[in-house]
Amino acid sequence: MKKIIKITLVLLVTSSMAWGQSEQFEQFEQFEQPETLWSLEQCIDQAIHYNLQVKRQELLMQSTEQDHRQSKIELFPNLNGSIDHQLGAGRVLDRGTYEWVNTNVSQGDLGMQSEVNLFNGLQGLNSMKMYKANYMMSKEDLDAMEDNITIQVMTGYLDLLRNQELAVVAEKKVEVTQQQVERMEMLVEVGNEPKGRLLEVKAQYSAAKLTYTQAVNAREIAKLTLMHVMNISDVKDFDIETPLLPDPSAVEIPELDSVFQYALANLPQVKSKEYGVEAMERYVALSKGQRSPRLFARGLIYSNYSNQLINPLDPDPSNPTLDYPTSDQIKDNRYMQASMGMVIPIFNRWQVQTNINKAKLDLRDAEYQYDNAVLVLQQTLQQYYTEAMAAKDNYNSALESVANSDEAYRFAEERFRVGTGTALELQEARNQLYESTSDMISSKYVLIFYTRILDFYMGKDILF
Repeated sequence: MKKIIKITLVLLVTSSMAWGQSEQFEQFEQFEQPETLWSLEQCIDQAIHYNLQVKRQELLMQSTEQDHRQSKIELFPNLNGSIDHQLGAGRVLDRGTYEWVNTNVSQGDLGMQSEVNLFNGLQGLNSMKMYKANYMMSKEDLDAMEDNITIQVMTGYLDLLRNQELAVVAEKKVEVTQQQVERMEMLVEVGNEPKGRLLEVKAQYSAAKLTYTQAVNAREIAKLTLMHVMNISDVKDFDIETPLLPDPSAVEIPELDSVFQYALANLPQVKSKEYGVEAMERYVALSKGQRSPRLFARGLIYSNYSNQLINPLDPDPSNPTLDYPTSDQIKDNRYMQASMGMVIPIFNRWQVQTNINKAKLDLRDAEYQYDNAVLVLQQTLQQYYTEAMAAKDNYNSALESVANSDEAYRFAEERFRVGTGTALELQEARNQLYESTSDMISSKYVLIFYTRILDFYMGKDILF
């Protein structure tokens, strides 16, 4: 940070106002913050909370949770009741005498039945474990989606900070050049400098304003990109906090192997694929269980009633005089049964074997997905690690370049002041200092970004 202040101070120095310009730069660095500032943590929370893909994944997770719960309940017996009432006229079967008669009838049946699987090739148990793996997989997918959004927000956040800093440097370049234009105008007016040198300085001023405009546009685009990741479209005066960033020179890059081993064991993208393999293994076992006989137990209770039934207590059934209430009929006609049975699959048009073969193919595909996730993770971390090492080297080189450009600018400025240097030479020195300063700022944020990414894969906090 001291280097950045020093370099920017150089851009502010003119032959007549060096100390005054340095004070202005320090005041500009402490620019007035808007009332509402977004921290990195708030940006991440906003992006995750209002992301529609996250909401859809949450619904999917809830759905798989319901499937898992239902697979447990499937192990219990079922219980169903039924009631059926008929009104008929004509030739009907008399339930009392079991003879066919021509009459009007009002009758009904009612009962309850329960059945439980005692053994079916462990299909119920494997189904329960498969749905549990599916639920855990969807949960890890949700965590992976949130991690991806977190990285996107951090990327946009750091990119906005970088472009804000570049815009500050570009603005100061405009101010310095403008002051040189004003100084040159006074020298031309008193006849100490030719008008051609004034035109050269004005051309430099126009070029500095163009650079500043481009920097401001890049800053606004970076801000809009971050707002889109956060699903914000019409927030006025949106701005972010300027956190205290770590010193790039003191940043430590973790070892690649330790990052990979931790990420392999804990990263949700990988764990999701592990659960996917487990789910397919259970699906294969479930499909194989379809070969097994199904042993079940069943119980039922049944009764019926009819307006044609005669009370068995009636003394003269041929000429009944006693009423026979429906409740008594249901009680007297009650029938209960308990049974056990077995269904043995013999030939089902090869459907079971086809299901097993397809399940094995799905298992192999899940294993390929896991291997691919590990490979992508390894390649990604290698890329991040290489980028981090390169960014560190670039930052150190940029510091050296800035120091050299600093001295070159001072020398060119002194020559221009005493009249032995040209405005073109001063412009080239100033541009070189500006470019090296911009490169240092960019390399600083790139280094911080990739080291934070590696820390993130190590399970560390990425907040500043």
